[in-house]
Amino acid sequence: MPPGHNDYNMKKQKPGEAGLLPFYCKKVGLAVMLLAFVPAAIVKILHVAIEPANKEFFRLLTMNAFILGLLLVALAKDRVEDETTMVIRRKAMAWAFVTAVLLVIIKPLVDLLMNERVADMKSQELVVSMLFAYLLMYYLQKKGRRVAANGQSD
Repeated sequence: MPPGHNDYNMKKQKPGEAGLLPFYCKKVGLAVMLLAFVPAAIVKILHVAIEPANKEFFRLLTMNAFILGLLLVALAKDRVEDETTMVIRRKAMAWAFVTAVLLVIIKPLVDLLMNERVADMKSQELVVSMLFAYLLMYYLQKKGRRVAANGQSD
């Protein structure tokens, strides 16, 4: 055995679960996403005046908390995690990447067609779109897998 090799750590992690967070992180992520918008809703409802510089900082914090929540949901294990689930995760990640690249290319063209000022996509918009694309593709593929497993496909 190589020096520093630890059989305990090797056996502790099941194949296909490398780098995933525990299942409860899905619930934590959903809570973080919802709580991210509570301060913004309170400010809006109570008509609290915020200076423009603070308003941008507040928006930045809200979006970063929302992104963190999405990331927790995306990286959390399912109740049942197997090799097929990991294949679905990889496919969903590939689609999310392709979607993000296409968005970056297409957004300026859409801006031109709509006679709007052409602007680059903000990093937060890009990350949110990638995480949404990943989660959408992941859950659609998982649903398709369940339908096929139940014999409801043609």
